[in-house]
Amino acid sequence: MKIRTFAAFLPVLVSLNAVAQEIEKPASKDISITVYNNNLALIKDVRPAHFIKGENLIAFEGVATSIKPESVMILGKDIRVLEQNYDYALLTPSNIIEKSVGQNIKTVRFNQETGKNVFENAELVAYQAGQPILRFDYGIETNFDGRLVFENLPQKLNQKPTLAAKIASLQGGLEDITLAYLSTGISWKTNYVAGINDEKTLDLTGWVSITNNSGAAYENAAVQLIAGDVEQVYDAPMMARGVMMAKNMSVNMLSDSAFEASSVMPEAFSAYQLYTLPHRTNIEDNQTKQMALIEEQGVLYQKEGRLSSPLYFSNSYAAHFEKLHPALYYIIQNDAESNLGLPLPSGIMRFYENDSKGNLQFIGENKIAQTPKGEKLELEIGKMFDVVIDGKVSNIRKINEAVITAKTDKCPRYKIVKAYDASVDLRNGGEKDVSVVFKQPIGPQTKVVKESMKGAFSDKNANMYEWQIDLEKDSKKALTFTVEVTTEELKCN
Repeated sequence: MKIRTFAAFLPVLVSLNAVAQEIEKPASKDISITVYNNNLALIKDVRPAHFIKGENLIAFEGVATSIKPESVMILGKDIRVLEQNYDYALLTPSNIIEKSVGQNIKTVRFNQETGKNVFENAELVAYQAGQPILRFDYGIETNFDGRLVFENLPQKLNQKPTLAAKIASLQGGLEDITLAYLSTGISWKTNYVAGINDEKTLDLTGWVSITNNSGAAYENAAVQLIAGDVEQVYDAPMMARGVMMAKNMSVNMLSDSAFEASSVMPEAFSAYQLYTLPHRTNIEDNQTKQMALIEEQGVLYQKEGRLSSPLYFSNSYAAHFEKLHPALYYIIQNDAESNLGLPLPSGIMRFYENDSKGNLQFIGENKIAQTPKGEKLELEIGKMFDVVIDGKVSNIRKINEAVITAKTDKCPRYKIVKAYDASVDLRNGGEKDVSVVFKQPIGPQTKVVKESMKGAFSDKNANMYEWQIDLEKDSKKALTFTVEVTTEELKCN
């Protein structure tokens, strides 16, 4: 809907000064929610309201207790919002007592001897630290052990959080108005399940978990999700009165057959990705609900081990390591050729595989960042138990030494080139062939001059030299390489 501006309307308002009327409390007709993944949601609540021409008092009951009042928009045909107030004061025992201070009330105490209730009149003088202060005919009680009885409810207490608005309308009749506002306390995240089929493919399912702690329930709501980081300005924290967080939160997972086993296709929106869930749902307060987001079968993947070498090239002594296990990585190219090609929201991806008897086993998990289409996922999920690697610098020798400054200087500077011979032993004691990437950090003054297997610098890190080594089952291989390191040293006479 669009807000219509009408300058000619202002003079009319002055003469209206409306006659007192009852407050209109329209019920929700349609709810839609856009949930962001940083504890924020946009609520759009359509309600039919009966307007009179002139000023109207409209109360929107049941809004979120975590509403951001400054974000509220009320949209409708030929209306103008003159005033709006968010009432935090809910109908709770503490608020009833607090709002009744200064009034005469009744008290009830149980007489153990007679077995009867004793009723008395008292003035509620004050209410502090959860205790009423009462003035009786005989004096003031500060530690009252009975019950309080109120003849009437205080004004301006609501059973539900309420946004009240004074709205001017150009015409009377039944019209739909939309209440739109931002609320904290609602967020979503994604969890992925990767089921390994064989050595090349897996099935990938993504579940979205929506957590609602906003203080309101949303019935039959249309739900959209925004993936991306939306900037927010945070003021000093303010707690709404009467808001209590539930200690226990229910979890509701939708496995209804109405949700088809297919991906929810995202669409580019502004700088983000927008996901529209295909079916409406109920989101209760203090609830986490899980719904299917994507389901893709036969996704291609690669598996490899990776070990970053702890070998270093020092002037004085040799380095070595023993019995290190390479990290196990699963690599998925997020494109159509790999049977994927979807913008993937950040979340945790968990991997499962059947053992030799067909029993499903959990094999590891890791977080993924926001992953656009075309990017690569490289997830470390554990260590390769059957693969062991040893390495050492076996020999250091000087190749060249040349003076840079004049030898007559007290401390001439020399350029020194040393060679380091290294060996790496890789053993695969398992029953499957594996691939291992051995990564060796190489400094800016270091170069590889000899190698028993062909390696190359990483395409991501110019100071990392890598060897891709295929190990057949129950086998071992040896990698040897020599690096030359150039340094400068001062030698004083």
